[in-house]
Amino acid sequence: MRLGKRLALPTAVAALILLPAASTLAGDWKLTPHAGLAFTDLNEGPSGTDREKHGIYGLGFGYFSDSLLGFEVDFDYSPSFFGGDDSPVPDNNLTSLMGNLVFSGRIGDNSALYFSAGGGLLKSRVDSADDFFDVDRNDFGVNAGGGFIVGLGGDRVGLRGDIRYFRNLRDSQPGDEVNLDFGAFHFWKASAGLSIRL
Repeated sequence: MRLGKRLALPTAVAALILLPAASTLAGDWKLTPHAGLAFTDLNEGPSGTDREKHGIYGLGFGYFSDSLLGFEVDFDYSPSFFGGDDSPVPDNNLTSLMGNLVFSGRIGDNSALYFSAGGGLLKSRVDSADDFFDVDRNDFGVNAGGGFIVGLGGDRVGLRGDIRYFRNLRDSQPGDEVNLDFGAFHFWKASAGLSIRL
């Protein structure tokens, strides 16, 4: 998608501006390996929405400031997001790379609650066995969510829980003008991991 290429340079410039500024503030750099489940809606029925679960894991790296505002880059990968080994498309995956603003508030010395939101890349890949239905696309997406970090005895390692909503954006008027609108692809992610203060 051409929009992803257009946004790559502004995103990189924003990161270069924010990194030096953050180094002058009081706060913590955190690295968070995590794993969890992604939940997708299958269909609407009389009993409500059926959901399908997919394993997902990733890594977060960011700055949690004592002055409320921070930022984080979050990477996630789900190796069988669009179906498992018994599906018509067993070879598939979903990758996301998001840059988020983080609003956090400390609870005591080693714990915090936070809310974060931002945008980035959603990359979908589906390879069918007969090459009849292959998909390899990049979409711009947004995400929002929140969670907690609880210190585990010391001040360097904490347990982190996070729940987050993702949705793709599409250009509703293809051509020279960009007119973004919400797309149909969306999912929830619930994850847990260790938050390591660097």
